[in-house]
Amino acid sequence: MTAASPAPRHEAQRRDQRPRTARGNRLLGVDLARFVAIFGMFVIHFGAPFSGGFVEIGLAQASSGRATALFTFLAGVSLAMLTGRGTPLTGAALRDARVRVAIRAVLLLIIGLALAKATEATGFLLTVIIPFYGVYFLLSLPFLGMGPRGTAIAAGVLVVAGPQASYLLRSMLAGNNSVAAAVGAFNSVDPGRLFAELGVLDLTLLDFYPAATYLGLVLAGITIGRLDLRSRAVRLRLGIGSVLVAVVTYTTSALLGLVTGPLPEVLTEGTVPIEHPEFLLAARPHSGSTFELLGSLGVAVAILVLCLELADRFERPLLPLIKAGTMALTLYALHALVMAWQIVVGGWPMSGVPETLDNLASMGQAATWIPDLPAFPPDGHRPEGIVGLVNTYMSELFLVFSLVFATMWKRFFRRGPLEGAVSTAVTWCTERLQPRRA
Repeated sequence: MTAASPAPRHEAQRRDQRPRTARGNRLLGVDLARFVAIFGMFVIHFGAPFSGGFVEIGLAQASSGRATALFTFLAGVSLAMLTGRGTPLTGAALRDARVRVAIRAVLLLIIGLALAKATEATGFLLTVIIPFYGVYFLLSLPFLGMGPRGTAIAAGVLVVAGPQASYLLRSMLAGNNSVAAAVGAFNSVDPGRLFAELGVLDLTLLDFYPAATYLGLVLAGITIGRLDLRSRAVRLRLGIGSVLVAVVTYTTSALLGLVTGPLPEVLTEGTVPIEHPEFLLAARPHSGSTFELLGSLGVAVAILVLCLELADRFERPLLPLIKAGTMALTLYALHALVMAWQIVVGGWPMSGVPETLDNLASMGQAATWIPDLPAFPPDGHRPEGIVGLVNTYMSELFLVFSLVFATMWKRFFRRGPLEGAVSTAVTWCTERLQPRRA
């Protein structure tokens, strides 16, 4: 019996350069990055927990727009994980994967529209992103068989051209013409529009997170997800490159701003305002410009790289955050429902909001000139007692609840409540839609 020959030295070194993980093939850093994204949304809607003053303001400014971009980018990374990672699926396996992704997309649309309807009380303060996710997944289907080069090119084209095309199309629709009339007729029979004010055109072009603007981030996520994210050399290149992209993008936009002058103080809602084309050169959060997308993408990739490293080196202390990240869909839905409850009972401003929003909430329903006004109590009252206390410390309470709930749930179940329901439904539908193979 001959002894096995030792592996070549360079092979052993290559293995040593790959971080170890106690969770098999799952990249815990991706889950940690999901938690960072969902935490950013908590900060925007509840306030920054256990902080105040400049720290709270800084966290809110850092999270604004970038948390959404990170969430969207990670959706693309997840799609890459579902469809072969570094080796894209082909043939029957690719067809099966596309069916599963399409079913998942439809389920996200249904869940998202239901959640949007259930949280109508939030008004302009919250736009549920889940139905947009469903559209992103559907529009990503043709790209799932591509390698990283193909998806990178597609992502680049969409990030650069998407906001400009969106601006032109929306400018056409804003006029009093036959195209606008056709859109109005289509919206009048669109089920999503009738049910939750989120129809096909809203999800693809007109609303807060339209696919015409944000699909490029999803394809960028697929591109990154196709790379060997366990390799520290790959992480190093991604980290350096992403920081450079963010710095160059924000610097260029700031320099262009010196030429175009200060931006007007208008509310940006995910797309460049058609009355202010100068926002095409700005990187303001939620402006939907190429500069905002590129800058946010650079930040998102840098966060993912950092989370991958932290999860490998400090898995045990970060495990509560990682577990919460595996339940991002559930926690997002819960936070939206809690925010709607806060607004209805009048407690939302109590945890700390900008003075303008506090004054608006105090006016109740008197501010009739505000479109999509949240359902603040008519008299603008604030709750007292235990309800008042919960609302005052909602940012801290919801963060603690998220970590404790995720930790306890994962002791008994593999997936979060919504995640498990979606996965089970996808499997059930797939088994009935696809013929059994011998």
